[in-house]
Amino acid sequence: MRHQLTTHPIRSLAALLVLAFCFFQLSASGQSGTYWENGPGWLGTTGWILFLLSALAFLVSATYLVVRGVRGRKTA
Repeated sequence: MRHQLTTHPIRSLAALLVLAFCFFQLSASGQSGTYWENGPGWLGTTGWILFLLSALAFLVSATYLVVRGVRGRKTA
């Protein structure tokens, strides 16, 4: 994953954002007042947890790329 992240950073971060968006949409399942309130609650809970994990992965990856870029400029 690290090789993919360093060779294609925009593509990798965009994929994480798309995943986070899909999981966020999935988290509406079983919640009252949403477009999918009759869906199973466990699916909404799973979607919310996966959304949080993918958002965390995005933040960690973005931080890694920023730190790597700053360190790369400093030593060169």
